[in-house]
Amino acid sequence: MKKVLSLFTMLCFFVSLSMAQTVVPTTASKQKAKAKKEVSQAAADAKKEAAAAKKEAAAKKKEATAAKKAAKADADKAAASGAKLKKDGTPDKRYAAGAKETKAAAATKKDATVKAAAAANTPGLKKDGTPDKRYKAAAAPATTTTTTTTTKATTAKKAAATTTVKDYKPTVDRSLKGPNGEEILTGPRGGKYYINKNGNKTYIKREG
Repeated sequence: MKKVLSLFTMLCFFVSLSMAQTVVPTTASKQKAKAKKEVSQAAADAKKEAAAAKKEAAAKKKEATAAKKAAKADADKAAASGAKLKKDGTPDKRYAAGAKETKAAAATKKDATVKAAAAANTPGLKKDGTPDKRYKAAAAPATTTTTTTTTKATTAKKAAATTTVKDYKPTVDRSLKGPNGEEILTGPRGGKYYINKNGNKTYIKREG
């Protein structure tokens, strides 16, 4: 009985050892595959991060180049216009503001000079070019006198013209004849006409 029990115990030990040896390799293979997968995943992630970093660096480099190019263009433009520049080559706005104020002051001064010259040559204006009210009262009678004189001259001219037309005696132009042989008369203003059968004047067209 003891021998049987010993044999059974030994059999159980061998079976357990065999099962343990089978399980251990399987678990080790799974762990090895898992570790390999993790390494591959980490390598892929690292590669993606490296590509993203490279892309970002290229974008920053491009921005820096564009900024440098723009700064150089501004510097060249400012240098061409004679503007003052900072140490980094950008225009110094302090000098730009001063130049703008100087330009505005020059324009104001020029405007004042023009107004003063106009006032000096135009009676009735102050030195700043505004109307001098002292001359306004004196100018009104002069304007009235001028208007009256002009009106009288126009009236006299019209009266003289009317008198001339009334007193004018038409002359006969013997080189021309009317459609029915009427005499052609010359009016005070050089117009040619004849007296029709109704006793009215009929003007003829001048030959070009």
